[in-house]
Amino acid sequence: MGSGSTRPNTADDKMIAAIERGDNSEFRDRRPGKNTDNKLIKEKEAREKKIQEKTDRLRALRLAAEKEARAK
Repeated sequence: MGSGSTRPNTADDKMIAAIERGDNSEFRDRRPGKNTDNKLIKEKEAREKKIQEKTDRLRALRLAAEKEARAK
């Protein structure tokens, strides 16, 4: 176990080493806190529902077009 130039071992050591290099982009919380902002949650649910409805409509259109193509 020689000099002090060993590789960082703990997450703190790694973070400090990265900050010294000027690279702190890779250190994110693996389990971010739960979002408790109800307004944001409702907006996200509304967006997801709208996207799902759009997807369903497009799927129905595609299936109808395929059915029509097979009927010809």
